[in-house]
Amino acid sequence: MTTDGTPEARMTTYADTAFAGSRPDDLPPGQDLESMGYFGRKALGVRLPLLGPQCWEPMAAATNVFELDRLREGSGGQLEKDLAEREPHRCRMWASRADPLVLIAQFGAFAGFIAVVSLAVVMLFLITDGLSEFARERISAQFTYFFLPSFILWLLCRLLVRSGWFTLKRDTRFYRDTGMVSLWAGRKVGRVELPFAEFEAFASPVSTAVGTIRHRLGLIHRGTGYSVGYPGAQVDLWETQVIWEAMQQFMDVSRPLPDIPEFDGTRHLDPVTAEYDRKSGRPQRYWLDMERSHASALHERARKAARAYPWGRTREQALASGWRPSGVGEGDWRTAKSA
Repeated sequence: MTTDGTPEARMTTYADTAFAGSRPDDLPPGQDLESMGYFGRKALGVRLPLLGPQCWEPMAAATNVFELDRLREGSGGQLEKDLAEREPHRCRMWASRADPLVLIAQFGAFAGFIAVVSLAVVMLFLITDGLSEFARERISAQFTYFFLPSFILWLLCRLLVRSGWFTLKRDTRFYRDTGMVSLWAGRKVGRVELPFAEFEAFASPVSTAVGTIRHRLGLIHRGTGYSVGYPGAQVDLWETQVIWEAMQQFMDVSRPLPDIPEFDGTRHLDPVTAEYDRKSGRPQRYWLDMERSHASALHERARKAARAYPWGRTREQALASGWRPSGVGEGDWRTAKSA
């Protein structure tokens, strides 16, 4: 602990079990798609390759700019305390939608959406009808039956999430320093830890409320059949592949951490990443000190490159075919700050 009570962040030490990019030759067999029925194969989705990162465009993930905003909200001492407690350079977490904390957060987000829509309707009545008797009746109804209840529910859910009364219990935890994945295996079993190298990845189709199909990254452990799923679903298949590559790079201690906002502030605590940044001259606060507009431009540049990548090929094959990377996080801090 530091003198002000903030947890002291320490340099990570890798265990002998840490994942170094290679998988053992005696891996248990994966999912036998040929023996499955049509609907079983469809539900499982597309098997993703175990080649390791080839596209190398982790900034293309849709959540990166929002993560940067979240980090900046807790700038200063609060940010240091949060990073020291979470240790994102050592452990990444996938929340389970069955966790009470996640359900409360999702319910709160829905209530907040209703509150915003209700407020927008009120503004619409004010613009179109002013303070006519009809407008006053509609505005009163919106406030009484929609805005106030949803706002109160949103506020209550927000307070519950921040209260600390609820904690994540069924989440999945990926440990870079040990190469292990800790997952919830049910009440009878509890938590189990399994090597990351023994998981295979699928992009499973997910149907939305309006009938459209999205893709969700899922990992299935060879041998035991335990499965975990990424907490969000992506519109396009390539977005799921970007997330899978970032997870492989995060767990691979032979590579530096993915160059995304999530790890700014703790990259220097990972030995391989610290050495890479020292040799390349990467600033420690590369993303945190960047203007949001520039970060958004780099995000879009990475998405354009990832969308065009010929997935299924190695990086060498992709470059030979004419594909060009975005260059985001590959020395662009040495150039001008315009995207």
